[in-house]
Amino acid sequence: MDDPIIYEMQAELCHCMSQPARLQILHLLFAGPTNVGDIAKQTGLGQTTVSRNLGILRGKGIVLTERRGQEIIYRVANPKMVEVCNLMREVLSEQLIERSKIFSVSNN
Repeated sequence: MDDPIIYEMQAELCHCMSQPARLQILHLLFAGPTNVGDIAKQTGLGQTTVSRNLGILRGKGIVLTERRGQEIIYRVANPKMVEVCNLMREVLSEQLIERSKIFSVSNN
């Protein structure tokens, strides 16, 4: 598991996931497959922004596509990605709580 290629791949994945719009899109896709228009409507992002970011996520193998007639449906490629993102959000929430406690104590 200490293969340098894995670290490189992890760095690329983290870089790809460093944009809030991509995270927002990905979290929306955790609920199930959907199309660009619905993603744009639910996130408040423009369709061009959604399409561009989905292209990047697709290029890294994070999302997959399926054509249904004229429509392209996007879905999360690996269900473990949901676990990874949820765990990261949990860690960040805990850090935020700790920071607020420290801030609260220092202001008293």
